[in-house]
Amino acid sequence: MKLLALLLLLALRRIEWQQDPAVWRARLDRALLSPLPLLAIVVRTSAMRLLWLVVLWALAGFLLRFGLADVLLSWPLLLIYLAVLWALVGRDRLGADLNEYLRLWYLKDEDALRELVKSRFAISAPTLPELHGRVLRELFVRSYRETFAWVIVFAVTGLPGLLALAALDAVSRDGNRDDLVAREAREMRARLDWFAVRLLGFSLLLTGNSGRAWPILDSRLLDDEDPAEEMAADLGLAAAGVSLKDNDGADAGLDITDARGLLLRTQVIWAMLMAVSVVVGF
Repeated sequence: MKLLALLLLLALRRIEWQQDPAVWRARLDRALLSPLPLLAIVVRTSAMRLLWLVVLWALAGFLLRFGLADVLLSWPLLLIYLAVLWALVGRDRLGADLNEYLRLWYLKDEDALRELVKSRFAISAPTLPELHGRVLRELFVRSYRETFAWVIVFAVTGLPGLLALAALDAVSRDGNRDDLVAREAREMRARLDWFAVRLLGFSLLLTGNSGRAWPILDSRLLDDEDPAEEMAADLGLAAAGVSLKDNDGADAGLDITDARGLLLRTQVIWAMLMAVSVVVGF
């Protein structure tokens, strides 16, 4: 159920990011409601009503005979997993922000582009190439903070660890608190990030340019003072093969595509690791 919930979440987030949410919700409604008029016509006759009654009785008997208890227990658990993941993973709509960023970039609307980057990425730069470089770094920072940190914790520890991370995240992000609980929460979150970002680094070696990413991971593997988000950005850029030096931003779409492809492959790797853990009974 953990694996199925994660796959459903990643699929739904990609659908949501690709277009206006109202569009895909309308398509989902049409897909669900379109068979209903046909069904209403079919069940009008007495013979068809009797057939449907037999089918329903057969289905009920099948469920009672071959595992109604498993169905009743597994589907609510799947819904709980999916609801918690939906509330915690990918909340910032990064994919939609990147789509809008590329649209404005190719339209050469610099004012709107800078306004978007300032409002959605909280960054600015004097030149467009430098701005593009910072957006690329922020892409990996936000991907780690809003997606991979949660996915890795969920894959390793399950729902209890995910809820514990949510509690730590809520307390550590509260800038108005500086009491003992808040300080301990920030310290625990930093330790968890230290471990999670290194697991992410090893998975990036499998999905990206390991020749460029490994020296970064190797040199900083045991560094306790290295911020997790900075390390995630450096590893991501290296694994994607994107260089910010002498980059005039002309291939912004290619850079973003390479980075997103790397992140998608890494999500697949973590889903595969969860599938293996299910097979071996971990």
